[in-house]
Amino acid sequence: MFLSKPLIKIAQTLWDVSILGMDRGEHIVRYAMYHRIEKATEGFDYNGKVLSISHSDYLCKLVGAKDEQIISAAYPEYNICNLDFPDETFDAVVSDQVLEHIECYPSRAINECYRALKSGGIMVHTTCFMTPFHGNSNFGVPGDADYWRYTPHGLQFLCQKFSKIIQADGWGNPLMPFIGGLGLVHKPVPHAPWHPLHKLAMYDRKSYSYVVWVIAQK
Repeated sequence: MFLSKPLIKIAQTLWDVSILGMDRGEHIVRYAMYHRIEKATEGFDYNGKVLSISHSDYLCKLVGAKDEQIISAAYPEYNICNLDFPDETFDAVVSDQVLEHIECYPSRAINECYRALKSGGIMVHTTCFMTPFHGNSNFGVPGDADYWRYTPHGLQFLCQKFSKIIQADGWGNPLMPFIGGLGLVHKPVPHAPWHPLHKLAMYDRKSYSYVVWVIAQK
């Protein structure tokens, strides 16, 4: 798809002008996903620690964790494929757009999260399905590779050990390649339900899931 630089500039300017002075949330890729995750995790009470894998603190707070509860475990000091924590340490284990980058089989990472969770604790992962490649083009560069893509069914299948799948879902629509081509994927979305950009951010076609996620309880 060829989009000229003037067209891209016009689209970005129109987006910015249309939301001037408005309350806004995350960018279009994560807006609906975060809304649905937040709603699905309402009411969970974390008495202990919550593990934030590779800079996922925002998502930890979104699902109800307090700042003082969050333990950050960022690559390369920590690796989701081999978490250096004792069994049943955390009330929740959370990662935001991490699973596509892991340098191990996905089942191993999920099993590590399961091991580190207390009984009754929850695991929350967001990751990619139709998102474009976004790793280093030089293969073999640790920590900067893009290995995996998932469907909601695939994530649910990986979580067979868990006692309950709270949610396994995705968000996306056929317009995302065009939105990406215009450089709009990181533009914030207004909260006003009447706004066309809000409607666009909430428009979902399951067969075109751009991002996916799973919430599972041990």
